[in-house]
Amino acid sequence: MAKAAKKKMKSNMKSARVVAKPKASAKSGKAAKKKAAKPARAANRKPAVKIDPLNRKNYGSLTPMLAVADVRRAADFCVNAFGFALRGPIMETPIGAIHAELRLRDTTLMLSPESRKENNLSANSIGNTPATLYLLVDDVDNVFSSAVAAGAQVLMPLMDMFWGDRCCTVADPDGNKWMLATHKAEPTEAEMAEAMRNMMEAGNQNTAAAAAGVGESES
Repeated sequence: MAKAAKKKMKSNMKSARVVAKPKASAKSGKAAKKKAAKPARAANRKPAVKIDPLNRKNYGSLTPMLAVADVRRAADFCVNAFGFALRGPIMETPIGAIHAELRLRDTTLMLSPESRKENNLSANSIGNTPATLYLLVDDVDNVFSSAVAAGAQVLMPLMDMFWGDRCCTVADPDGNKWMLATHKAEPTEAEMAEAMRNMMEAGNQNTAAAAAGVGESES
C-alpha cells in the first residue's frame, strides 16, 4: 500500500509539472511578439534622404552672385525689369538684408550686399565691370521697355545683330551690365560675315566689334 501511494504521488507531481509548462510558453509568446514588433518599427522608420552633391533641384552648373548696394532694391529691380521671381524670403538681419535668390526659368541669380571690409564691391563702387549677363527673353522689345521703366540705363539700343539675335544692353542701378536678346534667325557663317560687314559699313563699328565675341561664341 505504501509503495502504491508513493507511486501515485510521483505521478501526480509529474502531471503538475506538465500542467505548469504553459506559463513558460506564455513568456516565450511575449518574447516572440517583441521580436515580431522590431521589424514593424524598422518599417516605420523614414528612409535615409539621398543628397545630390550638385543640388540640381535648385541650381544649374553655374550661378552668378552679384554684389549690390541694397539687396532688396536689386531684387525688386530684377523682378520688375526682367521677370525674375524671388525664391524664398530675403534673408534679413539687424543690419539689413544679406542674401536673396531669384529664379528665371532654369537659372538662379544670387544677390549679396557689398562690403568694403571684405572687398566685395558692386560694379558702381569699382567703376565698371568686365562681365555682361546675357539674358535671353521671349520679347526683347517688351523687356527692354520694362527695364528702362524700372531704372535701367541704356548702354546699347535695340538692334538686330548679325548672329541672329535682336539685342540691347542696359545697366542696372548697381552698374551690372545686362545684354537682353531674343533669338530671331539662324544665319549661316557666310550670312553672318556679310551682316557684320554691313553693320560696320553703316557706322556701327564699335557695336559690331564689341558684340563680335558673343556672335562668335554662338556660331
